[in-house]
Formats: sequence, structure tokens, C-alpha cells
Amino acid sequence: MSTPGQSSPRPFPYLPVLAVSAGHFVHDTFSAFLAPLLPWLIDKFTLTYIQAGALTAFLQAPSIFNPFIGYLGDRVSLRYFVAFAPATTATGMALMGVMPNYWALAALLLLTGFSVAAFHAPAPAFIAHLAPKRTGRGMSLFMAGGEMGRVLGPMLAVWAVGMWGLEGMPRLLLLGWAMSFILFLEVRRIHIRVESSPLSELWPILKRLAAPLTVLVLGRSMLLGALGTFLPTFLSETGLTKTQGGLAFALLYELFGVMGALVIGSLSDRIGRVPTIVGAVLTSGVAAAGFLLTPGVWRLAWLPPLGFAALSFQPVLMALVQDHAPYHRATANGAYLALSFVSRPIAVLAVGAIADHWNLGIAMGVSAVAAIVALSALWLLPSPAEAL
Repeated sequence: MSTPGQSSPRPFPYLPVLAVSAGHFVHDTFSAFLAPLLPWLIDKFTLTYIQAGALTAFLQAPSIFNPFIGYLGDRVSLRYFVAFAPATTATGMALMGVMPNYWALAALLLLTGFSVAAFHAPAPAFIAHLAPKRTGRGMSLFMAGGEMGRVLGPMLAVWAVGMWGLEGMPRLLLLGWAMSFILFLEVRRIHIRVESSPLSELWPILKRLAAPLTVLVLGRSMLLGALGTFLPTFLSETGLTKTQGGLAFALLYELFGVMGALVIGSLSDRIGRVPTIVGAVLTSGVAAAGFLLTPGVWRLAWLPPLGFAALSFQPVLMALVQDHAPYHRATANGAYLALSFVSRPIAVLAVGAIADHWNLGIAMGVSAVAAIVALSALWLLPSPAEAL
């Protein structure tokens, strides 16, 4: 495998990139169960919005270990963490409906969060190492797999709970185990050898990126935390049934997010990361305003552009981090994902608290404004050359 410094052109490695992206698809199909099932879980356990939002915090808390997982990924093979994460995540998410009380559910989600972390830290680094000259395209395919999983996940969850109830969800976990077996057969063929520079060289890079990335990620987490956690609930409280809300979330928001992830990452390879991020965030702010201000079912027309824009710039941010740390991709990616995943539950708790005090509409409006204000941090980013 060539290192990032080599300049000889190579064809884009579609087969291995698509294999890891397929694993992302199945993994995130199951990790997407929480939001669409939240209305049923709120009813079952009589939860407040902040308690419901805390479930996301439990699921994502183990992501604080992402830098350590990424550090291992730069030095030893974590292929089998990636291979078996779909099975373990599927098991945890499928068992949500059989938990006897809120705290048992919280403990299950906390354990499942370790599986989520074990997948997301090394897997994007695989992509960047496989396609160092087309990282934006590789991240687009990888993130499109995850976004497609988040399209299927809500539909699968809503269908399953309609067929079998919450207690019948464990029937689905076999799908995750089947995918892990297939992914195991494929990833064992992927051999990545990288001659890393000393880890001490990474700290100045992370130090320069820390402040602007923290602001950007917190702003993004406010927007995506509000939409990704509470959008089905908001729709079910403003005229749609719970099932209709879950389907609208999947088909009109998440599905168009897949399209955005496919388009925007490759676009950022051509026009630059910063202009792409600015355009995506401003578009999502306009779409969020339209969604909240439009009455009745007509507001659903705003979900496609909202999903396309709001969900599209995650691969761009990931590619940006890879640009700045080409010799420590997994470690840098782990640090970024730790920041991203840890900020998400903080943002969701803040959105839940605002919703409890006022309402979900105001909470979503505040989150959209926060994402736009966070764009000011882009001008603090060093260029990749300066970071190196």
C-alpha cells in the first residue's frame, strides 16, 4: 500500500472501499433504531424529553475512547473490530424493546456504544489509506453507506415494531451477524501498511485544529442532534402518526442525506473543504427555517433539502482532518470522532432541556442558528501545509 507521499497515480480502489462502506451501511442501520423508536420508548417508560435525549448520551459516551482505538489502528490491525461491530451493535439495538426499565435500557445502550466506537474510529482510516489521493470521494462512499443505513434503519425499526411490538425486535439481530460474517471474509484481505511518523508530531497538529473543530462540531451537533433525535417525535406531535413520522424521517430526511453525502465529498475534492462546508451549513439553515415556519404537512417539502445539506458535510469534515494528519489517520480520526460523538449527547441534552422549557420547535430553531454561528470558526483553521 502506498503512503500519502507517493505521487504515482492509481485507479480508485472501489471494491475494498465499497466493502467497508457496506459494513457501515449495516452497522448504522441498527444504530439508527433509537430515534424512530423514541416515541414508543417515551410511552413505555414515561420519559421526559431530557431523559429521552440522555439515551443518546449513553449510546455515544464510549466514543471518548475513540482516540485510543485510533492510536491502536495506526499500529496494529483492527480489521476484526470493524468486521464484528455490525453484529454486536445489532444485538444491542435489537434488545432495546425487551429491557425491563429505563436504567436497564441505558446500560444496554452504554455497552452498545463501545461497539459503535470500535467501528467508527478505524473504519474511516481504512478508507483514507485505501484512497489517499481521493479522500473526499472515499469518505463520500463510506458516509453514504452509513447514511443509507440510517434511511433503512428507521423504516426497518418502524416495520418491526408494527409487526411484532418492541418485544419482537430481537428477531432482527441475525441480519447484523450475517453481515459481520460476510465482512470478516472481505476485510481479512485488506492489508494496510503505513510507516507512521512519531506520534509526538501529531500533537501540534491537533492543537491547531482543536479550537476551530470544537466550535464547528458543537454547532453541527446542535443541528444534527435536534434533527436526528427528535425529528420523528416532532412530526408525530404536529399531525403525523408515530409510524408516519418515522417513515418521513427515513424517506424525506435520511434518504436525501445519502445523496448529499455522495455529492458533497467529491465536490470538496475539487472546490475545497471550507467553501463546501459553508454552502452546506447555510443551505441547511435556510431549509430548517422553512421547515419550522411552514404549517401542516406542507413542512415535509423542506425535509429533502434539509437532509441533503445537513447530513452532507460530515464526510467533508472527516476528509479535512485526514488532510491535516496523513501519517496518523486513524489516531486523528479517532480524536475527531471522539469530539464529534461526545459533543452530540451534550447537544442533545441541551436541545432536550430547551424543548422541556419551551417546545421542540424553538429547540430546533436554536440548533439551526448555532450551526450557522459556528461557521465563524472556519477562519481559524490552518491550511494542511501549515499543519504539517
